[in-house]
Amino acid sequence: MRIVRKDDLYTAEGNTTQGAAGLSLTWLQGPATSDELDVGFVRVDAGAQTPTHIHLKGQVIVTVAGSGFVETAAGERIETTVGDVVICPAGEEHVHGSAGEAEWAHLTISTGKHDVPR
Repeated sequence: MRIVRKDDLYTAEGNTTQGAAGLSLTWLQGPATSDELDVGFVRVDAGAQTPTHIHLKGQVIVTVAGSGFVETAAGERIETTVGDVVICPAGEEHVHGSAGEAEWAHLTISTGKHDVPR
């Protein structure tokens, strides 16, 4: 068992990846991209968003700072603030990003592979 306190999220040790412009991901556990649990701390600069992608076994997003959004390929857009939990079904094509004028930070929890549709 491991605990990462909220005050330690910004300094947690893990495998940090700079994604698309304005995105930073620190893996708190994983990425195994298998049946194991992957947990990441994601920071999204104001105005930035992920590329369109899917999680083959679904994804849970928990907002921990700022405000953000999750938008499906069908155009459904959900805005989130601190404490909100978004559950993305397996295989749902979506993007997520900052909805405000400040950084948006969230936890991402998933199992299985993810993919960027072409």
